[in-house]
Amino acid sequence: MEITENISQITNPELDLNRMTVLGIRLGDSRENIPIELITEGSHGDWLHTTKGITIRISKEEPKKVVEFLLNPEILEDLKITKEKRIEKRFGKTISKEKKIGSTFYFYENQKIVVGWDKSDDKLFGIYVGNNIIKQTKFRINDFLDKFYEFKGMVPNPNEWNARSLKYNEPRFYRFKELEALMRAFEIGKDLLKDFQNRNFLNNRSIDDFQAIIDDIEKYVVTKEFEKKRWQREKERLTDVNRFGMLIQSFMRFSEETRNLLRFNSGWLETGSVTSRYSIYKTQKLLDNIDLSELNEIEALLGKLLDPKERIFTKSELIKNYKFPDVDLHSIDMENY
Repeated sequence: MEITENISQITNPELDLNRMTVLGIRLGDSRENIPIELITEGSHGDWLHTTKGITIRISKEEPKKVVEFLLNPEILEDLKITKEKRIEKRFGKTISKEKKIGSTFYFYENQKIVVGWDKSDDKLFGIYVGNNIIKQTKFRINDFLDKFYEFKGMVPNPNEWNARSLKYNEPRFYRFKELEALMRAFEIGKDLLKDFQNRNFLNNRSIDDFQAIIDDIEKYVVTKEFEKKRWQREKERLTDVNRFGMLIQSFMRFSEETRNLLRFNSGWLETGSVTSRYSIYKTQKLLDNIDLSELNEIEALLGKLLDPKERIFTKSELIKNYKFPDVDLHSIDMENY
């Protein structure tokens, strides 16, 4: 079935993408199967633009295959989606929608379709079909850590870690509200300072939550004879989960300081000075050669200490169940820059 001959079929929940063609091209076809006369420009990243209101994404792997189509506004007029609320009337209830970089994306993962709405122009800007490059945002405990380090850098005074102090600064306020929501989701508590920074959340954990860390400690111990006897004595007393507080504090401090070091040159926007560029060159040369494998391992262990269940939440789940702010933080940052 050629979708451009009956564009309304794209809203059919029973649409079989394997039988669908777009300009005579199927998902999975080789790049070489695309007629050269259709292509208007050279590739932009993995995307090929055509003369027919279709953009085609090619996989990076060999052999290069068609993995996604972007249906652009000029061929979507027959759908008559002139208002955002009509998206769900035509496609059905979405499993999730997200605000990203001035747009709202509606996800229909079962159909492998993402519908994009431009918030600034208030119009449909495209429908992605296939192996969607735009995906729902997902959060793990290490994403919480990244957000915490960022927030701490913006608001170093813990006395200001509350909504009342931050309510007139939107970038900081919404980052704080994100952290509160993630704390609820990962069962870290309610108060960023007391429950997380001061690790009061450990009071609600049991020793069984830390079995993965205990196992990793034993891998270390078995390689060092002098540690074995000491570990046996320590392990017998390892019933108080607060004993893991020092380990969490140590790993967090190492993670945060190392990440700050890796961002050493991130404050430079541009420089006209030879000496400044020389400084960036010398320091970045060292930073680029740091082996991050051990840091990644430490941060993975830290993640297990903070969230033994290793949970994953979509942004839509967080908004629905944990009061995660439904805002476009990137746009807020740009407005307050």
